[in-house]
Amino acid sequence: MTAGKTSRITAEELLDRMTNQRDFPAVLQHITEINMKTSPSSNTSANELADIILKDYSLTSKLLKVVNSAMYCQFSGQISTISRAVVILGFEQVRLTATGLIFFAHLQDKSTANYVKEAVLSSFLSGILAQDLSEYLKLEDWENYFICAMFHNFGRLLAMYYFPDKYEAYLELVAEGNVTDQMGMQETFGTTFDKLGMDMAELWNLPKFITFSMKIISEQEIKEKTDQHRILANFANELCDITIHYSPHQRQDQLGIVLKKYQPAYEDILEEDIVGMMDTALTKMRDFADVLNLKQTDLCKLDQRSFKAPSDIPSVHAIDSQAMSADTADTLERCKISAGASPSPSNTTSENRHLLMQGAIQEISNIMLDDFTLDSVLSMILETVYRGIGFDQVLIFFRKPETDIMQPRFGLGKNSEELLKEFSFPVQETAGDLFNLALAEGRDLYIDNISTPGIKQRKPAWFRGLIFSPSFALYPVMINKKSIGLIYGAFTSPDHHLNQEQFDALKTLRNQVALAIKLSPTGCYA
Repeated sequence: MTAGKTSRITAEELLDRMTNQRDFPAVLQHITEINMKTSPSSNTSANELADIILKDYSLTSKLLKVVNSAMYCQFSGQISTISRAVVILGFEQVRLTATGLIFFAHLQDKSTANYVKEAVLSSFLSGILAQDLSEYLKLEDWENYFICAMFHNFGRLLAMYYFPDKYEAYLELVAEGNVTDQMGMQETFGTTFDKLGMDMAELWNLPKFITFSMKIISEQEIKEKTDQHRILANFANELCDITIHYSPHQRQDQLGIVLKKYQPAYEDILEEDIVGMMDTALTKMRDFADVLNLKQTDLCKLDQRSFKAPSDIPSVHAIDSQAMSADTADTLERCKISAGASPSPSNTTSENRHLLMQGAIQEISNIMLDDFTLDSVLSMILETVYRGIGFDQVLIFFRKPETDIMQPRFGLGKNSEELLKEFSFPVQETAGDLFNLALAEGRDLYIDNISTPGIKQRKPAWFRGLIFSPSFALYPVMINKKSIGLIYGAFTSPDHHLNQEQFDALKTLRNQVALAIKLSPTGCYA
């Protein structure tokens, strides 16, 4: 087969194939929404980014686990909400990490090919190694080096997952030894993996520094030190590749070859330091056990990727390319798995919500003891009510004194964008409807079904159409015995029942809104 006879695989063709796969359109739509709404030309707020992420419970959980992992050791275990993660880590870092988590989780969950799963793990391992390398080299913004290294093999991952037949043909062609890696790509795909990844990254609106870091680097470009993100992404991935393709007794020699190649850029880096960083990265990978669904055999394979792994353990590549023998199985069985390395996530949603509520309330209290912005605290409270109680919609209103109108300022959940535009109402103490009754008397109300006789007659005339919900909670925000705001949480179906703990948590969160307003130098929105 020659390049001339092979039709080139383009990003458009790849996108077409992705879209036509039964299980991918929802994933593609989610990634596209995140990246389109958060592109440099967009005016999406941090709160809107949190709203997009919160639509996906699994993504929310995984992102918070990453944020609270050893990678972000200064915040480890302290971040309970996505809105707080956005504030601390930054808008761009959260959106890129979320994009990576969606994409890599999809590939790993759906693929049956061992090399796909191994490539996904390698992507994360390369990212962690790049983070440690950037700190070792005293480079700023390690988060960007993590992302660049993680996405470096984006094109290869896409090729192996969406064109498995072609990828198998490419592997066979290269294995025969008659063509180079790059020639094998051209002959089977009509393009190179880095070019395919870069084209796709542009369609997804990934930042240019990430897109460019996917390009394979030449020795001349290393000498010229053209782009640190690109050099380090290539370097970290080549180091990780050694631990896949070479057995333990061959790795030290290969490490010397790679270090010599990158010496013009990193002349002071030592072999023993790289070996230590690889072991540290492998340890940190255990924080991704839940995020990447790692099983004990996966963790064993990670242990085998150490440069210090015993020579009698076969390479990861060897294990994947042969049927597992009894001896190999016994070797895997002997691998040391640290206790609790891959805990099973709780299936009890109420338990998860209880833990979230406790952690977030404490975190909000701690933040208000230090310098804070009112917006950031209110966003955290909003998210805690939304995720902790499980409402379908949550809004925080503030009263405009000049017009006596309750205006929503923050919202999460179903149709939240439309509700923020349309759901305002007049404050009239004598009106007697449920909303004004709560505000006039400072009374917390929970309506489990608005159609109940005696309740229905207190439904305001304006509470219909898009803004209507059959079941909702109203928690007024009072300062100096005057209602200046309102927390509104709604269910889209009737007859929900909250327990006493949830009622108490709502009161606490409502009180935190009032306290935040009192402590904030900017004061209320009113």
